[in-house]
Amino acid sequence: MKPGASYSQIAEIPELKQVIMEETIFAIADGMNKNKKIISLFEVAESNYYIQLDKNNWKPALSTALEYYIEKEDWKKCIECRDLIKKL
Repeated sequence: MKPGASYSQIAEIPELKQVIMEETIFAIADGMNKNKKIISLFEVAESNYYIQLDKNNWKPALSTALEYYIEKEDWKKCIECRDLIKKL
């Protein structure tokens, strides 16, 4: 068995999934405000390696977050996602 976990295993942990969605929205909004082309989402296990997202992937990431928040019926976050998508 390989050490570590796959993305699909991590994404199934509700607490981590919520953090991923929140951080994605925050990082994209910050990237838009600072006119960035690439944003860093997370550092991998204190390794100085980061998960990054190119600008052309921001809209799909926000759409995924929007679907997540629709399921959770978190309408405030849905509006935030929708508004960011419109700005792209």
